[in-house]
Amino acid sequence: MWTRLFTIILMLIPSTVWGGNALIYHSNYSDAHTNMKAQLEADGHTVTLSTDGSIADNLINSYDIVVDLKYNNNIGGNGKTRYQNFVQAGGILIVTGENNANFSSRNNNIEALIENKFGGSLTISGNTSGCSSPCSANQITNSNNVTQTNTDAGVSSYTSVGHYPYGAYFTGDGTWVAKNASGQILWMKWSGNQLPSGYTGEVYVTFDLNQFESAFDGTDFYDLMSDLYTEAVTSVTISSGQTTLKNSAFNATSSENKVNLVTDGSNNTINIQQSGNNNFVVGTDWTSAGNITGNSNTLTIDQGNVLTSGSSVDNGLGIDITGNSNTVILSQGDAANDDGGHRTWLDIDGSSNHLTLQQKDSDTQGTDGDHFMSLDLDSSSNTLVLQQLNDNDKVMFLDINNNSNTIDISQEGTGNHYLDLTTAGSAHDIDIMQKDNGNHAARIDLGGYSIDFDLLQQGSTSQSYNVTSSCGAANGCTLSTTQGE
Repeated sequence: MWTRLFTIILMLIPSTVWGGNALIYHSNYSDAHTNMKAQLEADGHTVTLSTDGSIADNLINSYDIVVDLKYNNNIGGNGKTRYQNFVQAGGILIVTGENNANFSSRNNNIEALIENKFGGSLTISGNTSGCSSPCSANQITNSNNVTQTNTDAGVSSYTSVGHYPYGAYFTGDGTWVAKNASGQILWMKWSGNQLPSGYTGEVYVTFDLNQFESAFDGTDFYDLMSDLYTEAVTSVTISSGQTTLKNSAFNATSSENKVNLVTDGSNNTINIQQSGNNNFVVGTDWTSAGNITGNSNTLTIDQGNVLTSGSSVDNGLGIDITGNSNTVILSQGDAANDDGGHRTWLDIDGSSNHLTLQQKDSDTQGTDGDHFMSLDLDSSSNTLVLQQLNDNDKVMFLDINNNSNTIDISQEGTGNHYLDLTTAGSAHDIDIMQKDNGNHAARIDLGGYSIDFDLLQQGSTSQSYNVTSSCGAANGCTLSTTQGE
């Protein structure tokens, strides 16, 4: 469930990514595949139809969405692994079975896919009642009438989805998407922490091919289909350049607790305390020195597990600050049993910036979080409070450049969160929170003049947000967005 509120003063231009590539595996059954193709194309996708009996390798290199309508064909061992890799890399997978009386082998094959490749559970419970094409009034029952959809699964609330004649209903540990009028689950979704750690895609399962035929469609069916894959075309992922920067940071290590820091100038106040497992300060190239040049900078660095007993493994800092009255307070991994292998990369370059940076992993879920935070401020009177907490990976890239931005960003919970923010010029006031166990991601640009921007992404369903704005005059724009339950 999500809501989005835009308050617009003068000119605000939000933009989202739309379109992509989709693959439909099918068995030439009636018009099921052509109907799905038509809807994907109406939503801006380029669609490939295939009757191949085997699943292609490296699907993520070519497709955002894969729809498997081969109700009468088992997914082989290689195919399961290739679907697994596709979803792990962010793909949207929709898999269809059939009634359990005639197609139990295919259905069991899908159960094995969910349980062995995605760490979930799925159990076929029975079959809905039969229905001819199209269903006559006396054939429509609570069992085959799809009348309930779940907004917590990221779809809208629909009551006239269509008919599900003699298909299997089931239970599982995913999030139910659609039910019949008897309350039996007909569609289910696995995403976020319902998938193994690091998986950023989604899996949908249903067990009736006929529902895709035009003869059985309800007025809401194709709106529901669009909802299923909307996140694929609005998804935000780390860029290749950012991946290189992040990998370089985590490849940097030290065999000892060391500080390689050079200061040049007057009135710098530096307080560095490191404890526990190979913390280091080596500069933004990860090989030379931290630097800090000139004027009255105040820098406090606190790495390792210094507050309580436990371990903090391999926290590392760049730094590079140049000139003026910057105040930087930074703490990484200060929590019991944190296992905080965090990296922070700074640059800054002048003016009266005040930053409070903190990365911690309390290890409450037993899954280590290696958080990465990169900054590049350049100038002016920015005030930032940045915080990344809890298990699993949190990744943040900021740019900002100049003027009097006040930015408070926090990434919390057990989800893998990603944030990329670029602003330039003027007095921005930006609050961003990504939290809970969904894998949330946001890429934001904004730009000049005064934009008061709030973003909240939360809940167990992975949320994705991408906005670019252009504000036409000073004291310009307000944009507020909330996504998630």
